[in-house]
Amino acid sequence: MKILIVEDEINAREGLGNLLGKINKNYIVCGKASDGEQGFLWAKEYKPDLIFTDIEMPKINGLDMLQKIKDCGQNPYIIILSGYSDFKYAQKGIKLGVNEYLLKPITYTALKNTMEDIEKKLNLSKEKDALLEEGILKEEILGQVLLNKGQNLEHFYKIIESKVKQNENIYVVNLHLRDKYENKVELIIKEIYEAMKNYNIVNFYYSILKEYSYLPILVITKTPYLEFIKMLKHKILFSLRQKGFLNTTISIINLDELSEIKSSFKKLQGLSRWPISFGNNEVIYEELISKLKINHCNYPREIEKEVVRGIKNNDQKKLADINKRFISYLKENIYDPCEIIDVSSKYIFSILTASKSYNSNLYTEFNNEGVLDSIKNSFTFDELKERLNYVIRKMCERNDEGTKVNSLIVRKAINYIKEYYSDKISLEEIASGMNITPEYLSRLFTKELGKSFSDYLKEFRIHKAKELLGSNKLKIYEIAEKVGYSDSKYFCKVFKESTGMSPKEYMKFY
Repeated sequence: MKILIVEDEINAREGLGNLLGKINKNYIVCGKASDGEQGFLWAKEYKPDLIFTDIEMPKINGLDMLQKIKDCGQNPYIIILSGYSDFKYAQKGIKLGVNEYLLKPITYTALKNTMEDIEKKLNLSKEKDALLEEGILKEEILGQVLLNKGQNLEHFYKIIESKVKQNENIYVVNLHLRDKYENKVELIIKEIYEAMKNYNIVNFYYSILKEYSYLPILVITKTPYLEFIKMLKHKILFSLRQKGFLNTTISIINLDELSEIKSSFKKLQGLSRWPISFGNNEVIYEELISKLKINHCNYPREIEKEVVRGIKNNDQKKLADINKRFISYLKENIYDPCEIIDVSSKYIFSILTASKSYNSNLYTEFNNEGVLDSIKNSFTFDELKERLNYVIRKMCERNDEGTKVNSLIVRKAINYIKEYYSDKISLEEIASGMNITPEYLSRLFTKELGKSFSDYLKEFRIHKAKELLGSNKLKIYEIAEKVGYSDSKYFCKVFKESTGMSPKEYMKFY
């Protein structure tokens, strides 16, 4: 058992050390401090199992010292060396987790009984910690500490703290597993074990945070920081790339103290954004980012104007070329990742807004797919590039009549039909809305689609009626109304002329 004595009276301090040696030779007095300030420093360095402390001392009193030790994440057993006048501090001592009070002057018998009691509690606590560690080691401890969740955080800290030795470094590494990895977790963990084994690192904890696609690792090692970063890059990251984890990124934080682990999660989240700025083949760490020359990413309005014109003119080649220019612009300099996401989101939003007027179905499809959210949730440049290209590719892949129609006027008329087919719409109404004559619109329709406006409208309504009849959820008169026919008898007549069977027969057949 490692013991720290903090007492300003030299006779009491030395006498207590001598008594402890007589009671049990295995008791190791790792330090004897004469004031609270020195006691705090030695507690940080030696991490004792038990602290004896006076209350009234120079510089920092005993209770304030204990509070500072507790704030550092340490939870040693505490025995207060008290005089009669010190009992006024008892309530505050209880809040700080004081385990025992010993009244001065200390007798051999009282100290022996107290130490035996403390030893039993300490052994029991170690057994509990061992069981706890065995049950959740490598899987839950780190995750619960990082997220500040769970009811056993103090136990978790003690488990981790007990592993840290003097002059060892504490690193928090985060693997951001962007690929679908649910069925490959064992493979990833195997890679981690192999790399750690090669560097003789046995002290590490990992967790799987599915909601973030994170696999954080707490590493305790004497391996220097930059050397460890090289290992992460050349051993783990390179190996994961070879096994198909193309979008997985790695970031690392160097902790000065174990207590800093509480604030490390937000830092890890911030670091996980940076691969979108300079690729995902580097291990990301704060010192690397601090050396970068970060430029301001201005929104390229000229590119936006050109892409909107390309959508209006259905110029597929131009759309593809402009998108390449936009992607190249994002790679011209090192930009803040948040600015890249913001600029990309505005760009895609302008495309979606333009598509609404010229291809309403595609606009709805994009919204249902959450295209804008997918841009905002990109974490590597390859991901962002893939999603930008997807939007433009979909814009170019016009289906049905959209691929055949070149006229902006006819495309607008088609989109109007698709949006308002359930209402009473007419050729005259649509022509008036576009400030052209019905005759001109009719000629364009027939020329580009090979059918009249009225035939196209009828076919589209019958197509929608078939979809509704197939669901068997609505009555025929309800379906007639939903596809723009107020007279259900007339609807049945038109339906039979178009399909060769009545709506009832169609429902039975399909």
